[in-house]
This record gives sequence, structure tokens and C-alpha cells, in this order.
Amino acid sequence: MIGSRFVNIQIIFVLHVADLAGKRSKNIVQTLEQISLKSNYDAVIVGGGSAGVAAAIASAREGLETLLLVRGSELGGNLSQDLVHSISGLYLISNDVVPHPANGGLALEFTERLLKTESAMGPVRMNRVDVLLQEPQLFSIQCTRLCGKEKNLIVVFNSTLRSVLSNGTVIESIEIDTHPEPIRAAVFVDASSDAKLSFLAGADYEEADPAELQRAAYIFSIGNVNLDDVDDNSRFILSQKIVAGIRDGSLDPQLAVAVMRPTGLAEQVRWTIDLESEGDHYSPLNPECLTRLQILGCQLAAQLEAYLRVSVTGFEKCRITASPGQTSARESRRVSGRYCLTEKDILDGVEFEDAVCRSAWPIELRETVRGQKSHASKKSKPCDIPLRALISKDFDNLLMAGRCISATHRAQGALRVIGTCLAVGQAAGLAAATIKRSPTGKISPGEEGAAAAPIREKIFCDINR
Repeated sequence: MIGSRFVNIQIIFVLHVADLAGKRSKNIVQTLEQISLKSNYDAVIVGGGSAGVAAAIASAREGLETLLLVRGSELGGNLSQDLVHSISGLYLISNDVVPHPANGGLALEFTERLLKTESAMGPVRMNRVDVLLQEPQLFSIQCTRLCGKEKNLIVVFNSTLRSVLSNGTVIESIEIDTHPEPIRAAVFVDASSDAKLSFLAGADYEEADPAELQRAAYIFSIGNVNLDDVDDNSRFILSQKIVAGIRDGSLDPQLAVAVMRPTGLAEQVRWTIDLESEGDHYSPLNPECLTRLQILGCQLAAQLEAYLRVSVTGFEKCRITASPGQTSARESRRVSGRYCLTEKDILDGVEFEDAVCRSAWPIELRETVRGQKSHASKKSKPCDIPLRALISKDFDNLLMAGRCISATHRAQGALRVIGTCLAVGQAAGLAAATIKRSPTGKISPGEEGAAAAPIREKIFCDINR
């Protein structure tokens, strides 16, 4: 059976499910003259990160002809491009020995698939939270394999959204650089990191003050490390060595809170550096700013590598083995929805009538490079995510998924993690099917509770909520 079609500008790759499963069979390659993009779909999803992938799969499984537009050349978003190596928000905050899933559905499906294929290790307990440590490229492969099974899904790589045409409270079509005609759809889902679809449509949005924005991060891998010498005691010594290097001028002060984590690969560790983001001049939407931060991150990584070689046992032969394609911007635009989730909602573990999934991660704020500040519910109670936070207040057929959903700056510090984005993405894909099937072409205000019930049931059907 032929699964979804993957489009890369001039060539459409029709991949057999057998290919994606690792079996031998020849890919079918056809030109645009043989298979071309249509100009009308049931649902269009913008953004190829975890939320966009989940939204596209959920929409396709509901029978909607779905188009997924990806800015880059691979799926996975910041996990693959920024080398994000941990998946947070998959499990409830708990003191229990055995972790409990926060959401079922696609979030649980991804978890089981990553563990079964040894694409991730864990869950690993860190205080009262549990995370999966995963390999970014392997996550991207799993996204591709899952999308490849969906016959109703077309994925277009290297596509740039150019414009959005709307009429009143309805988005009618979009234009991309790789298709000569406008693309129409009944429903649009904005799962982009910068809420670009919503922005171009003219939807209302919020953005934190530059001085409060979450700091960007530079994540890289160092190999040829003798892990036998890297135990808990040596980690403490390593921290002392870095402090000493900063004091004697060998290391930049920004490396004071550099974090090292293990990987699933032999002789390799991964480092995260929070970058000084130019104060009031920082903007995740400014290419020049992001370029300067990318160069800074590269310089800091090289400096740390050289210092570790001569100063720390186990790192004598170390070298940088992987660098990110871009710095990891943690926050950008947040689209205004019918409801805006707040810090109080997260900390109080609020329940909503129109709940579709749950947030189960502390509020993490990295507003400076002096380390993160975390705020969690005292009762460790997850917060419901209401359907209203996924529906634009300006457009009836515009849904949001991922970190651009309707939330305050501080609430977004809990909602932006990958595990939550997978659940929110699935909820958005299911909501897209609800809108498509509605005689009115929308979920009317006041009807969100009834619309959310079947969505919630599908997401929690395989766990005890």
C-alpha cells in the first residue's frame, strides 16, 4: 500500500510503507507532471514539528485530505533542527516510582514507538518529573514513518508560506512559493513556531517583551568521551572546573550554567548553553539576531571543547560531533484564542468543560542566562487544555497547535514542551475534522464543550484519566 506522498519542490517521492519500515523495495519517483499538488484540501497544517505532525496524522486518520507544509527538509521541528534531545511533558508530575502518562493517543503512540525502536531511552526521573532522552534524527525518522502510513496525507518540504487570503471570519486560501496557485481548505491549523499563518492572516496575537522572552539555546554533541570517568562525582568536579575556567578567564561566563546530559550513543554527551540574547534587542523573528546567536553558540561550543580536552578527565580526546542547524528559540508569537491559558490555570490544575488534553509540566522560565526558574503545582495536578485555546478568536476555521496556542507568556513556559505539543497537535487535527463535518463550517462559541467531548475521549481512551 502506498502511504502519504512527500514533496520536495520539483520531485514528489511516493514512499512505500515497506520502505519506511526499513524493508527493501524501490521508491517510486514521479515528477510534478505526473503527480501535482491540488489546489483544494480538507485541511492544511503549517509546521512540521511535533504538533504539526500530530495534527496532520490525526486529521488524515479522520479521513480528511490533509496537506502538511514543512519549512525545512525534514520532520521533527526543533527536535531535529535544534538537536533538542529530551521529550518533556509525556508523564504526570509524581513521586510514584512508575511514571503515569499525562495523555494517551498520539503522545503515547510516539512514546511507545520511540522506546520500541530504541530511538529513545527512559523515562529518566529528574526530581519529580520524567523525561525521555532521545536522538533527534531518530525522532525525525519516526515522524516520517508514521506520516508515510497515512494515505490521506501529503507532506511538502522546503515550502515557504507567502500570503493568506481571508473573507470576514474565514480563511479561504494560502499561497506558497512551490505552487503556482492558491491552495484552499476548509480548515487551517497553525503549528508553526512563529505563528506565521495566523500572522499573515491578520489574526490577533501576543508577544512577550524582549527582556522577558525565553532565552535561546545552543545544543551540541561532544563525542570521544570516556563515560567510565563521567560519574556523579566527576560531574560535580566538572562543574567546579567550569567555574574555575570562568574565573581565570579561560571560559566565557555564559558557560556557567551549561548543562551536560547523556545520550543513547556510546562515548557521547550532549550540552545545552543558554545564550545571552542581546537584552532588549533580542527577537526570535529577526534573522540577523538569530544568526549572531548561532555564531555565538558555535564559538562558545568550540571554547568549551578545547577547555574540556586539557582540563577534565575523560574528555582528553573529545571533539564536537554534532551542531544544530539553528539556535533553539523557545518562544515567539502566541495567537489569541477564545480562551487564554494563564499561569494561575497551570499552577491550580484547572479543569475545563471543553478540555481536550492535559499539560503536566512545570512552568519553566529562562528569561536570563543565569539558569531556569521552575514553578509547579503544589498538588502536582495537571492542567486541562481547553479547546477554546486552540481556536482563533478572529477566524472560525483557524486552529492553533504547539507553542503558539492561546496562553500567557508564563503559562507558555509549561505548554511549549514536546509531550504536550503532541497531545495538542492531535486535538487540533481532530478538531479540524469536527469543523470540516459541521454544517456551519465552524465550532460556534458555546459549543466547544460538546465538540471537545469526542476529542477528549479519543486522546484518553487508552489511559485512565
